[in-house]
Amino acid sequence: MTEQPPHTVCHLFMSSEFGGLEKHVMELAAWQAEYQGVRVAIIAHPRYQSQCPGGVQFIPLDTDRSRRHPMLLVGLAGVCRRREFDVLHGHGGKAASVMAMLRRWIPGRMVITRHNIAHPKDRIATYFSRRIAVSRKAVASSGLKWNVIPNGTHTPDARLARPKGCEPGVRVVLAVARLVPAKGLDVLLRAWSQLQPENTRLYLVGDGPDRQKLESLAQDLELADSVRFVGYSSEVDAWMQAAEFMVVSSRKEGAPYTVVEALLNRCPVVSTDVGSNREMLPQAYIAEDVSVDCIAALLDQSLSDPEALQQAYAPVFQYAQDQLTVSAMARATWSVYQASAE
Repeated sequence: MTEQPPHTVCHLFMSSEFGGLEKHVMELAAWQAEYQGVRVAIIAHPRYQSQCPGGVQFIPLDTDRSRRHPMLLVGLAGVCRRREFDVLHGHGGKAASVMAMLRRWIPGRMVITRHNIAHPKDRIATYFSRRIAVSRKAVASSGLKWNVIPNGTHTPDARLARPKGCEPGVRVVLAVARLVPAKGLDVLLRAWSQLQPENTRLYLVGDGPDRQKLESLAQDLELADSVRFVGYSSEVDAWMQAAEFMVVSSRKEGAPYTVVEALLNRCPVVSTDVGSNREMLPQAYIAEDVSVDCIAALLDQSLSDPEALQQAYAPVFQYAQDQLTVSAMARATWSVYQASAE
């Protein structure tokens, strides 16, 4: 059985930075506003107002207050009671926790999404009958029933020009990441130094506080001829299309959007076993652990037989086109909105 489709939807998140969760909310809300013909709003801290997509109403709320702060609870309850949203969709642990506390005072259907393994915890999620998770891994230890809907994003333009700074006539291997310890780029550089393949460049696209440290490591490893630090780039899709494959060397991840973007650009991904990558990628291209030797072996395998790499990824690219787009994510989410409460 299904319920009547909603006419008003509100997304709620209580973040302190801009990452995958926030990208998910913005793209989902924009799609719902454009293609479902409903009124869509986002409640979040005022710092996110500039990222709010056109056609979506932004409702500022000081969500930096603690989850039990009276002003936060009264403010959210007041907005929801005045607006009478048909659906209030909370993203992340703090939003779900606050919604659980206010569930008797807020009208309409409540939906939550778990964006990582830890939050919201089952003791909070049990208050909601409509639950979404972005990966099976995120709910592997949960005793509750979840609707698993992977992150999706926009389909990129095909056949983009070679990005600025990409040298002609060389093989291109790519890493797209914030330059922080969690991304394991120090391990990647040490693994690359074991190979130093001929006529091949490793391009690191992204910036962050560890850049100087990583550049010094690359110099110590004598990688000046084969590693390039690109920094921030607005041409990430073009880099992915230029690359033979992308490397994820992370020590810890949730459900990384860079992997989704790479697959939609038909760029194979070789990765450590983090986040939801094992659910999407061929097992032969997932490292057994975050070690120099394992990542070096994966790099060597991928560079030595690019034809096998492409063959292994052909069905993965098709899966991405079918399941990892914004429209696929949004349609599946809409089905959860209309599902009868348990």
